[in-house]
Amino acid sequence: MKKLYILLILCIAVSANGFAQSDVTKKADKLYEQLRYVDAAKAYEKLVTKGTRTQHVYTNLANAYYFNSDFKSAEPYYKRAIKRNPKAETLFRYAQTLKANGKYDLSNTVMNQFASAAPSDDRARAFKANPNYLEDIMGMKEGFTVEALPLNTEASDFAAQRIGDKIYFASARNAKRGNYGWNEQPYLDIYQADVDANGKPGKGTLLEGDVNTKFHEGTLDITPDGKYMFFTRVDYYKGDLEKANDGESKLNIYRALKAGGEWRDVKTTSLENQEYGVGHPSITKDGNTIYFASEAPGGMGGSDIYKATLKNGEITNPVNLGSPVNTSGDDSFPWIADDGTLYFSSNGHLGLGGLDVFMLKDGKVMNAGAPINSMADDFAFTYSDEAGKGFVSSNRKGGKGSDDIYSVSRIDICEVDVTVTAMDSKTNMPIAGAIVSLQDGDGNTMPGQTTDANGQAMFKVECEKELTARGAKNKYESGEAMLTLTKDPKASVNVMMEPIEEVVIVEDKIILNKIFFDLDKANIRPDAALELDRLVGLMNKYPKLEVMAETYADIRGNDDYNLALTQRRAQSIIDYVISQGIDSSRLQAVGRGEANPVVDCNGKKCSEAEYELSRRSEFTITKR
Repeated sequence: MKKLYILLILCIAVSANGFAQSDVTKKADKLYEQLRYVDAAKAYEKLVTKGTRTQHVYTNLANAYYFNSDFKSAEPYYKRAIKRNPKAETLFRYAQTLKANGKYDLSNTVMNQFASAAPSDDRARAFKANPNYLEDIMGMKEGFTVEALPLNTEASDFAAQRIGDKIYFASARNAKRGNYGWNEQPYLDIYQADVDANGKPGKGTLLEGDVNTKFHEGTLDITPDGKYMFFTRVDYYKGDLEKANDGESKLNIYRALKAGGEWRDVKTTSLENQEYGVGHPSITKDGNTIYFASEAPGGMGGSDIYKATLKNGEITNPVNLGSPVNTSGDDSFPWIADDGTLYFSSNGHLGLGGLDVFMLKDGKVMNAGAPINSMADDFAFTYSDEAGKGFVSSNRKGGKGSDDIYSVSRIDICEVDVTVTAMDSKTNMPIAGAIVSLQDGDGNTMPGQTTDANGQAMFKVECEKELTARGAKNKYESGEAMLTLTKDPKASVNVMMEPIEEVVIVEDKIILNKIFFDLDKANIRPDAALELDRLVGLMNKYPKLEVMAETYADIRGNDDYNLALTQRRAQSIIDYVISQGIDSSRLQAVGRGEANPVVDCNGKKCSEAEYELSRRSEFTITKR
């Protein structure tokens, strides 16, 4: 049901039908264009059974399942639809479908096809820049627990938010409403539930007043003074259902006034427009700004996130947030926390599958990680940093209905704010734009960050850990420094980096700084990418140069495992270099496992430093 609330999906559903229609498919196509996806899927299935198996039928059938998050049913039809000159968006949806079904390797293969078909798409560029992003997200330490709320039903329940002593949410549980053809569930209403002393919501009841109608109402927020409610409703006002030129009724933001304990006097807002959707209001703590999603013309892709001025119940001066928040995908469900952190959901940023929850803080977009996110759609995240509690909606496995509401609770752990400063060893000046990272004694590495104008980046790390801080930047030797954390809330470390000139070649070997990998992983870290960029520069300078990348392990661990791990690492190196524009025919990946150790540790106890010498990558020139 949440796909109604991505807004642009209404237009996507129509515009996606770009293949040639015929009299044979006319009935199914009409159901599809009317957004009656349950009925459309049945009609296309009958066509397939009777032998009408065209790319047009397969694509629309797959989309009909995709738009209702039935990824298992969508997968085989996308597989058939992409066999001959597929559209880029079909490839993207197929990749998303595979990821939602847990087939990550195949999803990455299809994402590479998507990136080739749409190389300028920001989703393609993000993937090519970090093809191993899934390992980074899955390696994040879990900071929350999630638990399904008892108030969930077999219908869609989502978008919960606590305001005062009540929880408000959207639900399709009202059997008295007519069914919506998209998914054959009742139209959505807004519900509320009282919260007990332990923060547990009671049974939801239909919101009284003038807000709910026979059509859709959903996400909402209330001004801090409790005077106004802004909410999402299909374009239905004073008994008239408005329709756009494409024949569909769009979503819009309406305003209600609190009167006599009920929400009355519903009015349109300045954001109302019959031709495109607007929804998901979220109001700042001071009540002066409202965030929302919109498919207004001039946006970056599907639905984009905006903010506007809010004063005396009136909305003015809407502004598109632009990059890095918005993408060429769907960015929606904004929620602005009291501390100024913007949370939102997106399928345009790199995630675990479907919609993922992201946060914008200090100008950087970050995936919220598991268990907030899953392989399925995760959206409508609301959270109080002060209370450490919130809600997320999801159609993940194990739920009661198609969409369910989950409570979110922060795991309180002892953490230290660690400031890492990259320094030029010759001038003793800070280095801006360096990639710095932290690795603990178990080999776990936090995602790298880029240093600011003062050469600094900050990390939150668990207390009482032994850490290695590393830094890398073009034209510098990689540097590292050790740091021991206590329970003190703050710590700092300087990483000294020596300036270098061009890549050194000794006989047939290209000498680079050490390429570091996370423990038991093969993804290319940002610091390693910077070092490999030096190799890319050399190969661009000498276009006939061909190179073999060899990676080695130490003797600890299973022989077969180490061989497979080094092969994956060598291949990741090559994949990264290819992603930077070097032709694959000039590159070769070879994993050597435990072969040719720098220090022979068989039969003797080696130090960690000696083992480290054997764990290496070498770059051999095979043709000049």
